[in-house]
Amino acid sequence: MKELNFVLDIGNTHIVLGVFDGNNILHSWRISADVKKTEDEYFGIIHNLFKVAEIQQQTIVKVAISSVVPSLGRVFSHLLQKYFPKTKLINVTANTKLGLKFPMKNSSFVGADLVVNAYAAKEIYKTNCIICDLGSATTIQLVGKDGYFYGTAIIPGVLTSAKNLFETASQLTNIKLEIPNKILGVTTHEALNSGIVYGNAFMLDKFISEIKNNFKKLDEIKAIATGGISELICDKSTEIDVIDKYLTLTGLNLICSEK
Repeated sequence: MKELNFVLDIGNTHIVLGVFDGNNILHSWRISADVKKTEDEYFGIIHNLFKVAEIQQQTIVKVAISSVVPSLGRVFSHLLQKYFPKTKLINVTANTKLGLKFPMKNSSFVGADLVVNAYAAKEIYKTNCIICDLGSATTIQLVGKDGYFYGTAIIPGVLTSAKNLFETASQLTNIKLEIPNKILGVTTHEALNSGIVYGNAFMLDKFISEIKNNFKKLDEIKAIATGGISELICDKSTEIDVIDKYLTLTGLNLICSEK
């Protein structure tokens, strides 16, 4: 029987789940984050996903969670203890021993997603990394190849900002985001796509160039983008070196392998 790892990245808007066989990701899913749902309701969702993917629950031997929503983190911890009692559960925080070094005495405020991404980038790319995670919020962090956490910037997320724009501007409808083919649009759809995609790509590029300028002492710095919308935005970026869609899930899987 195969021994699989199950990983969960719990965010404010979505929960991303993945199942790994060794270093290979077999399946990944994105579900809505809802603090009103119970552990039993979430298990029903997971059970159905596993059933469709033909994954046997008893093949899961390790589970790793990163959560920026404390209440949902507790819900899923209870879920896993109840329905996966024989698995090893790892709740990742800034206090998890991963070889990362923090510049502050109390690092507990550093989000679990930042911790996992920093660890994953350090382990996979073996160099200094700027990590741009485009989720509910856009986070831009710098981690050294020695695991030193230099800091982060947090910006309102691409989809969060777009949703707010659609809700507050009565003449705008909910536009489907796609890669624009020109910098200026002649329709509302084209103009919004240009502004959202190019605007966020330019913002990332400027942040990355400024970070590199401020940390010239670090020699090579690789810029990595991750998150559900990273491929759309970073198509227009000139500073992003790698789009690693599964960076967070891969990091959680690496932690499973180490613990």
